[in-house]
Parts: sequence; C-alpha cells; structure tokens
Amino acid sequence: MRLFFVRHGESEDDVEDCYGGIADFPLTAKGRDQAVAVARRLHSAEAQIVYTSPLSRALETATLIASTLSLGSPIVIDDLQERNTYGVLSGVNKTRAEQVFRRILASLPEKPGYSKQTILGGEDYDSFVARIQRAIESLSGLAIRDNISRAIVVTHGKFTQALFERVFRLGADVLPNLGDINVVDFEPQSIRLVSDAMPSA
Repeated sequence: MRLFFVRHGESEDDVEDCYGGIADFPLTAKGRDQAVAVARRLHSAEAQIVYTSPLSRALETATLIASTLSLGSPIVIDDLQERNTYGVLSGVNKTRAEQVFRRILASLPEKPGYSKQTILGGEDYDSFVARIQRAIESLSGLAIRDNISRAIVVTHGKFTQALFERVFRLGADVLPNLGDINVVDFEPQSIRLVSDAMPSA
C-alpha cells in the first residue's frame, strides 16, 4: 500500500502565536490555498481515498484535497490527531502563557514542543507513540477491507515525526522533510520511504 502523508495547512494558531497541539484551530486563508496546492501536486498519485485526523485544521485540509481530487468525503481516524503536547498551555497565546503559566514553563528543560517531557494535562510521549501505532493499524485494516492500494493521510507535524522515528524506525539520516508530501510504501511488516515520488509545486 502506498501512503501519501500530508501535514495540514497553516492554521490560526500559527498566525496568532498560540500553542496548538490538541487545541482545535481552523485553517487560515493561506492554509486553504496550501491544501488546494497540495491536492494539485497529488493529482498524479492516483490515490483512492483520504484518511484524516479529526482536528479542524487537518479535516479541512483533507476535505479540500478530497474535493479537488474528486475522492469523496475523507475518512476520519481519531488516532491520527496531533499529540496533546502542550496540556494546559493548549490554545493559549505564547506571550500570555509566559505570564500565567510561568512556573510550568520554568520547570521544563526545553521550550514547549521541543521536549518529549509531558506538560501538566498533556499526553505522555510513549502513550502517543502507542496511539500512532494504533492509527496505522486501523488505517491498514480499513485499506485491506476496502481494497485500497493508494491513500492520502492528512495529519500533523509531531505525529509524522514520531511516526517516522518511533513507529517506522527510520534513522535520523533518512528522515524526510516533514513539511512536504512524504510517500511511503507500507505493508504490515515493512516500510520503505519513497524519497522523490512527488514533483515540487
């Protein structure tokens, strides 16, 4: 099965300088344009279906891709959603967070989002990795059931990074650009990164 992993387009937390993660921000106008541009790049991929995270920025991206490529409605897989990286900081403007969550921020060894440490109210990293594994198993099961050989998967940056590093176990020397379309040939017991399958926009 060939999977085309796509990160969602720009969302409002990006421009409002908020902590995202589990916070459910929609796409910006630029993000919607990015989704359509990605769909055009995927025109030659011959995908049969789009799977997506349930979070608005991913679901909206997936819907625009599916509509542009006439693939019907995307299939939501809850476990594809982003890690609850930021816990109580989710959705909070970063400057405001420095004022009201000073003690929490001071306790972290790295800036939020750069550490695998769990922030108060956040998702444990190992539990996150286990959820990613479940998501891939669910996706694989659906694809087998529905005879799907090529699918687009719309998800998130930290999800994709952990997927490649911890689930697919790709070494740091072969990790792809996570902001691009990442193409993977996947079977339940094997993974092969297809590095140059998609042309640039």
